[in-house]
Formats: sequence, C-alpha cells, structure tokens
Amino acid sequence: MGNWGKWWSSRGADTIVKCEFCGCKVPKHKAVEINVGARLDRDVYEMAEYVSVGHKKAYACISCAKHRHIVKDGIHTTEKDKRMRKKAKEKREMDKVMAKVKELERTDKAKPKPQGQKPAESEPKTEETKKE
Repeated sequence: MGNWGKWWSSRGADTIVKCEFCGCKVPKHKAVEINVGARLDRDVYEMAEYVSVGHKKAYACISCAKHRHIVKDGIHTTEKDKRMRKKAKEKREMDKVMAKVKELERTDKAKPKPQGQKPAESEPKTEETKKE
C-alpha cells in the first residue's frame, strides 16, 4: 500500500468513492481499497460441500484506514522502519562485541600470573646500547 493518499502526477478529475466506514466522499486516488465479505465459521465450511460467499471491493478514507490499522501511519514509514531496523541490528552487533570484550577481560583477570618470574625491565634502546 506504498503511496496511498499521494497524487504523484497531474490528472483530470478523479472519480469520487464513498468510505465504507464513515460515509465521507473521497477521491478514488486518495482512498484505500479493501475487500469486504462475509466471514463464516470453520464448521460451516466442513458441513457444506459448496459454500458461496460474496466479496465486494470497497474503499476507505485514509483516516478510517489508519484508525482500523489497515495501513500504517504516514507515507514514509517503510523507509523509517528500514532505518530503525538497521540501527537496531548495528546496536545488537555492537552489544555482542562488547560482551565478548568484557568476557575476555574477566578471563584475563582470572588467570593466575606466574610468581617466580619477574617482569623483564625494559631498557631504553639508544644508539649506545646497540653498539655494545
């Protein structure tokens, strides 16, 4: 239902349709198309060999479609949802990396250091020490 309610090109007069829910008159290009039909219970389908149920095409104005969650709010929600999902994925990946780093730090602290060996003193390497 990508670009509902947005008139992308110049056209002549558009046909007027009536909203199925509130009855307001809306241009057809701004209305949301819905399928209206009778819903029968499952046991009715099991009992009968042939079930004929009528469906009709109806239209809903944008405010009714949003209120009944037929469409999402706003035109650009798909782009926004993509950005939000991408940010969330990056955050989850970063959280995994940080958890691994913390675990490595904990294991390094838990390892016993050898007590018999002294840490090697680092001598400053200058030209005089290299010659000797």
